[in-house]
Amino acid sequence: MKRVLALALLLVFAVPASAGTLPSEYVMPGNNVFPEGVSLRPGTDQFFVSSTTNGTVYRGTLGNPRLKVFLPPGENGRALANGLRASRDHLVVAGSVTGLIFIYDIRTRQLVRRFATGSGGLINDVAIAPNGDVYATDSMRGVLFRISGRAASKRTSATSHLRPFVRLSDTPVGQYCNGLVPAGRRYLLVVGLTSGVLGRVDLQTKQLRTVRGVTLRVGDGLARAGRTLYGVNLASRVTELRLSRDWLRGTVVRHITSPRFHLPTTVQIAGSRLLVVNSQFDRRGLTPVLPFTVSAVPRP
Repeated sequence: MKRVLALALLLVFAVPASAGTLPSEYVMPGNNVFPEGVSLRPGTDQFFVSSTTNGTVYRGTLGNPRLKVFLPPGENGRALANGLRASRDHLVVAGSVTGLIFIYDIRTRQLVRRFATGSGGLINDVAIAPNGDVYATDSMRGVLFRISGRAASKRTSATSHLRPFVRLSDTPVGQYCNGLVPAGRRYLLVVGLTSGVLGRVDLQTKQLRTVRGVTLRVGDGLARAGRTLYGVNLASRVTELRLSRDWLRGTVVRHITSPRFHLPTTVQIAGSRLLVVNSQFDRRGLTPVLPFTVSAVPRP
């Protein structure tokens, strides 16, 4: 009997729930969240969402419609949080106008390391390359920062200072660089908030080339699977693009909208669905539409 029960439990947990049985919306506690970033922890059903109000980071699971606080506000100087990105072991959090980048151990929730980029910037989005290197956009100074994978995983209480890796302000992407995502092992894709230009950054030469054939006006968060790229744009939709093998040409496949979107900022691929953060930034100083949510929509 025990062996039969064990086998039944194994089957229950081994077979993932179908998209039709998963929540179409995920709810964060609180009436002043104004979320921005979302990231799925690879190989798991866990995902994380950041609050731009006070730096809280929430954690949820794909099968549960309610998120819980994972990192309380204000810890380690994390007064604000924009984009975030999870690896299997670490969570990288962009500290917005604080100019800080935080790296946490997901299992222990302890700070691994903190990096400073100086004053006058806005650390907006982060990405983790296949080799473990971390990249971050500064949407005020038009700068791309880099943290080596070795440095990102080395635990220390000291705050390390970063220098710009690539300056994007003088490129077609422009000063207000925003979302970014790795493209293979050699490149990053980055989008300009005001320019709408999608650019390919060569991590070896530090040169940027424009991706032809596409414009993402009010470009924000990006997510990629193979040659398919999803980009939040126009503060209202997610656009699906098909990219060439050299990442230098794109074709619009479709625009994805939903009546549940409320000024979306970031997108994350979660199997056959997309997780889309509803920031409600247009309701700052006004009465937000509660609760704050992350929408789940099918990947066509």
